Amino acid sequence: MAAGPGFVVEMVNLEGRIWRTGGARPQQVSTFTLASFFGAGEDALTDPRILFDAASGRWFASLSDEDTNSVFVAVSSSADPTAGWKVTSFAAGGCADQPRLGVADGVVVLGADIFRSCDERFSPVLGSELWVINKAELVSGAATIDRTDYGPDKNYSSFAPVQSLSSTSTEYVVSVDNPRSSVVHLLAVTGVPPGPVQIKEVATPGIRQLVSPPNAPQPPASIGGRRISVATNDDRILDSVWENGKLWFAGNAGCLPPGDSLLRACGRVVELSTATATVDWDTDISRKGGGVFYPALRPDAAGDLVVVYGESSATLAPRVSAVARMPDGTFTPSVVIAQSDGPHNGDRYGDYFGAARDPVDPSVVWVVGETATNSFQSRGWGTVVGSVVVTPAGGTPPASVVALPPAVLAKPATGKAGTTVLLQYLALADGTGVRQHVTVSSGKRVVLTRTTVARTMRKGQVFGVPWHPAKTLRGVFRFCVRSLAADGTPSAQSCANVTVRR
Repeated sequence: MAAGPGFVVEMVNLEGRIWRTGGARPQQVSTFTLASFFGAGEDALTDPRILFDAASGRWFASLSDEDTNSVFVAVSSSADPTAGWKVTSFAAGGCADQPRLGVADGVVVLGADIFRSCDERFSPVLGSELWVINKAELVSGAATIDRTDYGPDKNYSSFAPVQSLSSTSTEYVVSVDNPRSSVVHLLAVTGVPPGPVQIKEVATPGIRQLVSPPNAPQPPASIGGRRISVATNDDRILDSVWENGKLWFAGNAGCLPPGDSLLRACGRVVELSTATATVDWDTDISRKGGGVFYPALRPDAAGDLVVVYGESSATLAPRVSAVARMPDGTFTPSVVIAQSDGPHNGDRYGDYFGAARDPVDPSVVWVVGETATNSFQSRGWGTVVGSVVVTPAGGTPPASVVALPPAVLAKPATGKAGTTVLLQYLALADGTGVRQHVTVSSGKRVVLTRTTVARTMRKGQVFGVPWHPAKTLRGVFRFCVRSLAADGTPSAQSCANVTVRR
């Protein structure tokens, strides 16, 4: 997820969405497939990344193409992400897994783990690879884009290039060993292709032992009573950012929370000084009796480091939360961004956590996190985007920015008096924590009014409210429905006819 002047853009497998953020409430602009965005046809695509680079005023996005063993890099034609993009494809040394996107003054850098094959089960890892790409040529739309490739190198795991938020001719890359690590590998990339490019490990400062985390507990599923833990994968670096000599990175780790007796999944957050190549601080975000997972981070203009993450326990379904570490080293109380409808019942989790500082108002950090949802046979997932502002203790928080509720479409219905008539409506967009207000009327006479519980809605999903018309009711009635956001803001109303027969 990335934030630019007046826009927020999110990409997941296999879609993207753009919001306009300049008004009182974010307005959804468009939803698009990644196949159409990158011009990839029917290829198998995965692992999108996106960032906004304030220095060039451009958006950059990347994607892995499993069918061609290549990575795409797209750059916007302006600061408006709706105004056109140019896409370039770069060959990889094999199947590029989880390509990570970074940027400095003169270069865009991609880093990915390279497997021998995308189709081969337990395919061997060939190493980690870097692509160092001329940023000016990308931005200008040059016919030829110069780059320097490094690797795959088996000595490194999961290269994580940083997003540089202030001017620097050096692009930093960090990596930790897998499945455990007591150091962080700090690499410096200097030079701009087609000129000489140097990629050098400049330090291996020590960190507290990183170990792969256990899965996180969650409540049992409502269907069948199964208890499926939330997979937290491994200790690789998930997010990294640099500004004015400070480098922050985050990932999953195993730790022992205060007061706990079991190893839990925790969010590891580390700050490095790149001038001295030393660790300033190294801490875990944890939850007694539960798990914390998939942290992402960005600093605001005041030096507060905002961290967004998931958490769950045996009694708490997965939720998205955020906390900030202030310049004096203390942490703010955490806040809940979104609560899942229920436990996650699928296999994969955690790909869609991210953070981005707003370039127009740098006191604002936009965050995105993944939630479980009761749609799609209870095996689905969703994401929620929010904005975070750190205020002084006792200060007045800024007004919440609430997205408009999704529009709905009422569907005609027919039924018999004295039986159940299902009043159905179609969700025309996604929404979280949304209620619906339903009425049935005949002229000025209202015979039914009902407001549903808050729920997650997905575009294209059909919902229904049961109505039991009295045996004496006959004729054609007006069924109307509208969505209500968490603050009560209504969507436009949609109406249809309901015919009640004998």
